[in-house]
Amino acid sequence: MERQIINKKKRVFSLEPNKNPSAVFTRKYTSHLVPALKKLNMNKNSSKQTVKHEVDMALALSAQEFAWSRFLLQKLSSSTNPTTTTSSSDGIRILERSDKEGGNKEGEIEEKLRELQKLLPGGEEMNVEEMLSEIGNYIKCLELQTIALKSIVQDST
Repeated sequence: MERQIINKKKRVFSLEPNKNPSAVFTRKYTSHLVPALKKLNMNKNSSKQTVKHEVDMALALSAQEFAWSRFLLQKLSSSTNPTTTTSSSDGIRILERSDKEGGNKEGEIEEKLRELQKLLPGGEEMNVEEMLSEIGNYIKCLELQTIALKSIVQDST
């Protein structure tokens, strides 16, 4: 039987944290991100791109059981310039454009699958089945990342 604890900010934590994958990811994510941010805070020359690099690195390190994470980690590790990471908003704009363009249904589906492959780290090297399986995990981890980052910002203000 799982008991719940609710703190002042109405966050719910399991007393058995290893049984909750979201809690495990969030714990791993913050354990990678917070020390990196503290280190950047000491270095007054850090830029927004450096912070984004560390945020992405924490995401990749926190979800190493997924293929997209390994591709992202490889990309971030091989990148000497943190500004070379791509923005997912570019892919979203491409998807919006493809929605407006006419065409047959099959062609539209193939185009949207190609765009999804571009958004998912390593997606272009995966077949459609693998990509669709990984994209759900990627989205869930991005949602958890957003929640963790919001929590960090709220706690620091």
